[in-house]
Amino acid sequence: MIKLKQHDPRYKINTAKKVFVYKNLHKDCWSIKQGGLVKAHAHDILLYETSFKVNRAGREKVIKEKRKNVHAGVVGYLDHPSPEYATWDDDCGPYTEVTYNPYKYKSFVEKATEKPRWFSPFVKLTHKQVLVA
Repeated sequence: MIKLKQHDPRYKINTAKKVFVYKNLHKDCWSIKQGGLVKAHAHDILLYETSFKVNRAGREKVIKEKRKNVHAGVVGYLDHPSPEYATWDDDCGPYTEVTYNPYKYKSFVEKATEKPRWFSPFVKLTHKQVLVA
């Protein structure tokens, strides 16, 4: 369930545009950012037509200062452009877990193989996992 940050119209999410989702360590949830504003928070999110982004300069700053900052996340749509194809069936797996650690990797990687991962048609972000189709 996505909890809108405020009822102000500026915080309305435009589902026709992509969002940037990142792990909010202070609130222990996912933050959903669009147009430079954090518009909502959620514990579970399904994104479509996604890409994994890591800001190189932000990563280097983390490594240098040994202090976390928001520099990586998932970009995608909250609503699938073609609803008839918008399915995530937990029974249909296998799904692959991806992870990101700025001290070990330059990109998101598949957890089991450490193979870099840049894109996925579907990404499911849960409280403790990031799963890709």
